[in-house]
Amino acid sequence: IQTATNILNCGRHDRYDPKTQARVREIALQHHYRPQRSGRVLRSQTTGIVGFVAANFSPKDGRLEHYDVYPFLVGVSHYLTACDYHVGLVELAEIEQGSSQKLPPSLQERFFEGLIVHWGLEERFRKIFRLWGISAVWWDTGSFAPTNCLDRDETEVGQAVTKRLIELGHRRIGLMVGQRSWQQYQRTGQPPHYSYAQRYESYRAQLRRHKMTEIPLIGYDVTALAAQMKEHQITAVITQSAASIPIVQLAAQSLSWRVPEDLSVAACDVEARVRPTDMQVGGMAYDRYAVGQQAAEMLLRILRASSKSAPSVKFTGEFSMGDTIAAHR
Repeated sequence: IQTATNILNCGRHDRYDPKTQARVREIALQHHYRPQRSGRVLRSQTTGIVGFVAANFSPKDGRLEHYDVYPFLVGVSHYLTACDYHVGLVELAEIEQGSSQKLPPSLQERFFEGLIVHWGLEERFRKIFRLWGISAVWWDTGSFAPTNCLDRDETEVGQAVTKRLIELGHRRIGLMVGQRSWQQYQRTGQPPHYSYAQRYESYRAQLRRHKMTEIPLIGYDVTALAAQMKEHQITAVITQSAASIPIVQLAAQSLSWRVPEDLSVAACDVEARVRPTDMQVGGMAYDRYAVGQQAAEMLLRILRASSKSAPSVKFTGEFSMGDTIAAHR
């Protein structure tokens, strides 16, 4: 019994001959044996559970937001499961109810060994987590600290997609923006998400470098979008995400324009792991699954290190022509 316990539960397998280890694991597999996690918690004082903090639920209208975190979460889960860890959801509103003196019970009770935090949590919580000794990795936050962060370089994304369209001969390139987001950005300079400003500013800079003028296409109404496209004789449209492509296609159809023959459409955010349906959307790929695995690996490295930190990572993605982009004729 002690031999099996040492090899399977206590991390003392190195005391035994490799053949003995293999035999014990073979028998455990035959009997579908799994260590009881509650017993391991008592012995090791660790739960093996990582919290994923996400701003998914909107208290205003009860709708879900940021549903595109799912591929990231799957990547996190697959990596953690292979390392004998699991992931649990922490709704952002639960943490926001806390203060510097009080955290939610799930964090106070050390139910989670560490956290992976999505965009939306106030900067002050970095200090709160450090105060409470909570290790955290920050993903897609826009606040790029030297350590413990994974962020997409949206400035590079906006620059890359605009540059490629210019190289393909396009000279009248519009950037699609939401009406409320655009008004907020124009009024305050603070968009709803950091990517919004980074993409627009790099798009504008790239156009001006080539003696061209930026053309914001404001709103997601098909009729209004078609009118703006016709007014400026747009040959290429950059959208924030692939989700906006059908709107542009409908606007193009109303003008009897074909995609990509008459109008190229490129998205700044194309989910890399989604199977294409009618056509493969062109633009900048974002492999959230791979980034999720990277975040999980980073957090486990932090939990196992005495320094409790890991160098931050920035990533961009790759440009793809897809079926929606063509050279301007």
